Amino acid sequence: MILIKLSSPGWEKEFQTEEELKTELYNWICKDCKEGCDEEYDGFVHVELPVDSNSSLGEMLSTSCGCEFYVE
Repeated sequence: MILIKLSSPGWEKEFQTEEELKTELYNWICKDCKEGCDEEYDGFVHVELPVDSNSSLGEMLSTSCGCEFYVE
């Protein structure tokens, strides 16, 4: 599995297991994304569920920080 950081400066790292990849990705997720949020922007409510190290890869990637990454 390859974790690709899309934002600048980008990089790629290869991992043998999903657990290793999730550990690396979790390190890049900020405190606010880890805690989740419920905020209103221009009349729309943005809800982001909290994530922890046991969250699924999809849940981590769906955070504001996680969307900077792609997995192959």
